[in-house]
Amino acid sequence: MARSPWTRWPAGTAALAVVGLTCAAAAGGAGAEPATDPHQFSDRTAEFVPLGDQNALAARDAGRHLVLSPHATRRSIVCRGDGAAVPFYDCAQEDGLGWAPLHRTDTPVGEVWIYFP
Repeated sequence: MARSPWTRWPAGTAALAVVGLTCAAAAGGAGAEPATDPHQFSDRTAEFVPLGDQNALAARDAGRHLVLSPHATRRSIVCRGDGAAVPFYDCAQEDGLGWAPLHRTDTPVGEVWIYFP
């Protein structure tokens, strides 16, 4: 039985309800349309490149983000923000046990989102 995503976030976090609802929506389809409200979670998997990918160094110039995760981009990544007017924030990746937060870190090659369960 999969562990509930509620155990991954601090108690009382308002994002829990949104992450739970987004879980079902994000699992429904890769390439789903981004949310209209940039402050709601939306599937952003296609906008990430694994750090070990051969195109990782060109990702920043292509407007994509780097992710360091054992799941690479094989599992859904959801974020708040639209990547343009509102930069991505509060990102998480589905990991088979629920949703694990991705932490943004600035590096010499650009911004990297790190999987940190």
